[in-house]
Amino acid sequence: MSVLRIAYNNFKNNIKIYTMFFISMIFSVVILSNFMILLKGNTLDYLGKMNKEYSKMTLQILIIMLTLFMLFFIWYSSNIFLKNRKKEIGIYTFMGLDSFTVGRIYFTEMMLIGLSSCAIGTGIGVLFSKFFQMIVFKMADFNIDIKFNITADSIMYTVATFLIIFIIMALKGFINILRSSVIDLLKDNKKGDEPVKVRFYTYLIAAVSLFFVIYGYYMISNDKTKALRTLIIVCIGTYGLFGTVLSVIFNFLINRKSILYKGENIITINNLFYRMRKNFTTYATIAIFTACTITVLGAAVSMKTLYEKQAENNELYSLTFTSNEEIKNQEKIKELFSGIGKVKYSVNDSVLKVNVTEKNSFRTEKEDFIVLSYDQFADILRRNNHQDSISKVTSDMISGNNVVYIPRPMTLGSLVNKSTIVIGDNIFQKGKDDMKLPVIGCAFNNQTLIVSNENYKKIEKYGEKNNFLGIKIENDSKLLDKKVMDKLVTGMSKFVNVKQVAITCGIYKTDRIAWLKVIYAMMAFLFLVFILAEASIIYIKIYGDANEDKIKYKVLKNIGTSTKEIGRSINKEVTMFYLIPVMVGLVHSYFAIGALGNIISIDLTKTFVISVIVSVVVFFISAVFSSRMFKKIVRV
Repeated sequence: MSVLRIAYNNFKNNIKIYTMFFISMIFSVVILSNFMILLKGNTLDYLGKMNKEYSKMTLQILIIMLTLFMLFFIWYSSNIFLKNRKKEIGIYTFMGLDSFTVGRIYFTEMMLIGLSSCAIGTGIGVLFSKFFQMIVFKMADFNIDIKFNITADSIMYTVATFLIIFIIMALKGFINILRSSVIDLLKDNKKGDEPVKVRFYTYLIAAVSLFFVIYGYYMISNDKTKALRTLIIVCIGTYGLFGTVLSVIFNFLINRKSILYKGENIITINNLFYRMRKNFTTYATIAIFTACTITVLGAAVSMKTLYEKQAENNELYSLTFTSNEEIKNQEKIKELFSGIGKVKYSVNDSVLKVNVTEKNSFRTEKEDFIVLSYDQFADILRRNNHQDSISKVTSDMISGNNVVYIPRPMTLGSLVNKSTIVIGDNIFQKGKDDMKLPVIGCAFNNQTLIVSNENYKKIEKYGEKNNFLGIKIENDSKLLDKKVMDKLVTGMSKFVNVKQVAITCGIYKTDRIAWLKVIYAMMAFLFLVFILAEASIIYIKIYGDANEDKIKYKVLKNIGTSTKEIGRSINKEVTMFYLIPVMVGLVHSYFAIGALGNIISIDLTKTFVISVIVSVVVFFISAVFSSRMFKKIVRV
């Protein structure tokens, strides 16, 4: 029988093992091909030049992320496959086949998986590319006429990327088989079967691992610039957590006879102890992977939230007028809006612009800031119907030398933490968290400080007053119509000296960040790829464990353990295999999404809850299928 025939038969006979992996690979190729089609096509041209450029730049980053993820996923999954198949491969060698031939069989089998998933995924991706783009732009709330537009280079890149990764991983397995002896192959699954003893150094490593994780949480909560350092420390701590802390916990449970001998706990706890200890790197990786997956969804939802917050700030006023001089003819200006929509509110005030020296961990620089007293801040919010936001600034935030900082309009995020503000001979401290408050919208392209009334009097002499008029009308989306806007500008030219008064239309600024909504939709699809792949890794691992435990459960049935007890034990075991790494990943992602919220100055607690609910639902469904599969294999 030829190598190709044997490999094909293996591929056909093991399709149940490959199912989740196969589906994940196909879906990954579908998303990669559609990302490439969108990048190389002309659909993004409808967004305008600036939105197109930002969308393409971010899409390229997402493609790189997806490619790196596919590299990791195929590498990790192929390692699990090879480990689960080594005994079978060893039998081939024992029967007389040389290692080179066995390696060729494995390589050919892997390439059959790769070629078939690549062909199916690319085909589905091309066939449904228009539908994919319709979903993306519908989620992004765009009304665009999508056309079927496929470029050859987008397909070539998708196929080449996927197959290169698969060939490298198949070659890696081929070399691994060549270097393994028959005894190593036959005994590979037995590695780690020796009894585990919890010694003093186990407790020591467990304590250090917990310290690393907790210290990492502390660092990212207090300094968002230390994200990379936190990532490294928490990852190290996570592997130690699964390698030692869980061993200590399970050892404690085993030594408590009242717990161990209750119901079928003796089966569940011993199996969990053995599996977690033997495969702690796998489950630690899954925990980290879970954190990444949930953070991707959190980042996707945060893009939409960020857009909405920016739009709210930009469109706080339909039009704003700013000048060093008095803004005259205000009533006549308001009358010009009567043909567009009713005036909802208007704010006319003068704000203080001060040259500030700001010192932070990155640099020291001088820049003009807008400074508002607390009373002025509260008064403006009452006049623009946002009085509910007044309570967000408490007296403690502006007591002593503390100030509240509002980022520059159109600033999406910042890594700067606490900084010192120097105004004349007064030194103020900016808090670690920024706030986005609906005060003056995008009228001034400056950062804003809110200070106490007493401090405002001290620094008033260092700045100059700038007059500000903000008008909000109903149906201001009509201002996007060029004819309407041209007519309005022509009318205002009779009353407003454009050389002295700067005019800003908020809705036009919002239109420039529409790319955020597109990125939100694409990152949502990236999340689906991640979570499906993660569920498949756990599923494949449990499948291997079930096959390994067939004899063990047969013995349990022979000595009188009921099928019902074994079934309950399997349910608990599979649940814990999902629950432990997923729970650790959820805690990691809570701090990761919190750090993201600090960077973009938005509370993402709701986003985190949404991400958790979606992830838990997917993992619950996967756990149900895994449990049924486990029982079917061990014939319970």
